[in-house]
Amino acid sequence: MITEFTASLFDELESLYPDSDASQGKKEIIVSGANGMTVGAHIMLNGLTPGLPIAVEVKGPHTSFKLFELIPVPVEVGTGARQRSAYLHDDVNESVIRKAPFYVYDALKPIYNLLMPTGVTAAIAFKTLIEYIREYREDTWTITISHAGKVQTLKITVHAYPASVEKAGKTTHKYVNWVSYANIAKYHHVEMDSPAYFKLLDKYLKMAVYLRQNLININVDMFIKYENGEAIVDEARFDKYIAAFKKAGFECFHGTGLCGRMEGQGDNDEFYNSLDHDKIESPEEVRKAFRKVAFDKFDNGTRAAESFTGKDMQTEEGQTVLRACARALYKYLVSRGLEKDWEQCLLDEPNDALADVYKIISKIAHEEMPGILMMEPVLPTHALTGYIDIWCPTIETYENDRAYYDERVQNGDSLYVYTCLTPGGKYLNRMLDMQRLRQTYLGWAPAKYENISGFLHWGYNQFLDDQDPYDRSACMFSEGIMQFHPKLDLFLPAGDFSIVYPGFNTVYHTTRAEAQRIGLEDLCLLEKIDPEKKKEIVDKVFKGYTEYELDVDKYRAAREALLREASKK
Repeated sequence: MITEFTASLFDELESLYPDSDASQGKKEIIVSGANGMTVGAHIMLNGLTPGLPIAVEVKGPHTSFKLFELIPVPVEVGTGARQRSAYLHDDVNESVIRKAPFYVYDALKPIYNLLMPTGVTAAIAFKTLIEYIREYREDTWTITISHAGKVQTLKITVHAYPASVEKAGKTTHKYVNWVSYANIAKYHHVEMDSPAYFKLLDKYLKMAVYLRQNLININVDMFIKYENGEAIVDEARFDKYIAAFKKAGFECFHGTGLCGRMEGQGDNDEFYNSLDHDKIESPEEVRKAFRKVAFDKFDNGTRAAESFTGKDMQTEEGQTVLRACARALYKYLVSRGLEKDWEQCLLDEPNDALADVYKIISKIAHEEMPGILMMEPVLPTHALTGYIDIWCPTIETYENDRAYYDERVQNGDSLYVYTCLTPGGKYLNRMLDMQRLRQTYLGWAPAKYENISGFLHWGYNQFLDDQDPYDRSACMFSEGIMQFHPKLDLFLPAGDFSIVYPGFNTVYHTTRAEAQRIGLEDLCLLEKIDPEKKKEIVDKVFKGYTEYELDVDKYRAAREALLREASKK
């Protein structure tokens, strides 16, 4: 560990840890971008004296820059070699950045020019927006860091190109993270729908737009109730949320599931109490029982319920409720001119077991919402052809069954892909123990797989079971106080449930979110250049969801080539 005050620069796509060695960084670094891109670098600080401030002075061509303190978060258990965490299959994933447990810098807390260290190390992020570039130029930023009477000077040179990346909107690659509106209220201790809540919502939404999200999820059951045989739309509340979404910059809307699975994961006390404890000899038997029931219910459950009253969709009553609520939703959308910008999810992750009930749901939705495209995150199945308009398999499902999904596009359907707690191993995903380039390449993949027009992830701010996201990253959907039930197999991998963190009356984004944003900005330029040049550049660093270049310098070289090509007149 370095004892003398040291500061150095690292590429923002390199993972940094509280024990990172600042002497391994650089005093000068080059970053590149074009109009509309945000670029930056990370600064690692060693040899700090807790309680003595760090002062940061930035001098450059203008004042359009921001500084952030990097906040470390835990990785308690590694991502599995196949899916979820390593607990599930007791497997060893050789593709992670470090063996768990460890802390890694992820959250970005805005600061101005001072930072009070609480330990002997700290990290800072510098970011600047590139704009108003008509001809290629090089800008230099000098960063002077003072601490305990000592000074370190760093230099960042920005290669600024005249190409332009448009803001995320209707015409850019579709991208949705599911926002938890309830968690905004819960984690900031405000009442939902209060003025304070809508101020926070605006910040969460604008952050999502900055991260290039252009589809916003809308939980329909927040606005539609079924009472006394009638679907009732709370139009005033619906209007207020739509206005908030539009104010933040959203023009496209993603209705979340009108129905849900009836069989849960058995991840509760009810299942635990149902076990024959007189015959159990070890807590490991309880662990195996939890694992078995969870996967049996998820893989083999055949029943679904509508989301408004919880009625079984294989009953006439459930179908009546869904039909009425879908009709009411459609009427509202048409009355507000939203029907052309709305896609609707029906039942998250249907598989072969749920195919029969899904067909019932899809038929009703298509009849009551004519012209609305039904979008679905799907598990591996060929049983739903003709019932889905926008297919959304996981990236490994798509890559393993490309012919089927590409045929869907050829026949007029659309195609998104998604990741969640799966896949693990070497696949691209957004876990904390994965290289940041693996988030960046989620943006490059559609340049190779051109039928893919969107990306979905469930985890924007889906913090679980009142967990402090700064203290827990890998956890279960239910985890009671002083609960000794061994349910390790059900752990979500670290980082799955969120790419933002709650701050003081604001939202903090992350290094992972930034990495994916960078890739999506790259995609905007890749889509504009000559197809042969695009293939040449993409092939240098990305060949598939498990075959890609992890050398950051080689990625930067490919990106520089992209910037030059996109800037040709």
